[in-house]
Amino acid sequence: MQFQLNFASKPYLDRRSVSLWLLIIGGFLLFLLVSNLTYAYQNYRQYQAFEQYLSELDRRFSGGGETGIASYTPEEYLAVSKRIGLLNGIVEADQFRWTGLLGRLEELLPDEVSIRSIHPDFKNRSLQISAIGRDVADMTAFLDALLESPDLFHVYLQGQTEGEMQAAAGRSKSIVSFSLTIREAF
Repeated sequence: MQFQLNFASKPYLDRRSVSLWLLIIGGFLLFLLVSNLTYAYQNYRQYQAFEQYLSELDRRFSGGGETGIASYTPEEYLAVSKRIGLLNGIVEADQFRWTGLLGRLEELLPDEVSIRSIHPDFKNRSLQISAIGRDVADMTAFLDALLESPDLFHVYLQGQTEGEMQAAAGRSKSIVSFSLTIREAF
């Protein structure tokens, strides 16, 4: 007995599953379109509110009289300048990219030294670092690497202390903890 199969009896393309997948992909793309349009509309509304606020400020300060600059007291001026300074600080902090700075520090950090804390000072463009190493040689290796760096060469050692740290199995090992300041770090 000889079996014969006829593959041409059924369509090669399963149109139902293709239609289903096209429907799913179309629905997903429609969802993305609606979410992007919603986001764009929210941005447009925020832009309009900002434009309205700016036009109100322009009208207020160009009008003169009671609502103009003539009635602006020194106390109000100090309050507004303080608020502007605070907002500028927030903008500067938001524009700072940690990944670049941390990448540079990681390249310069010896294996025996670990950084415990990093405190940036955006106003002075400086960085306060607390670190720990096994001995003074590790600390100086880190300081030398920082000083040899082309963009982090204003490094100042603030203090160092030698101490003991409890290791595994109740043994203690000596460590050196130190803090340093990097000026013009960013």
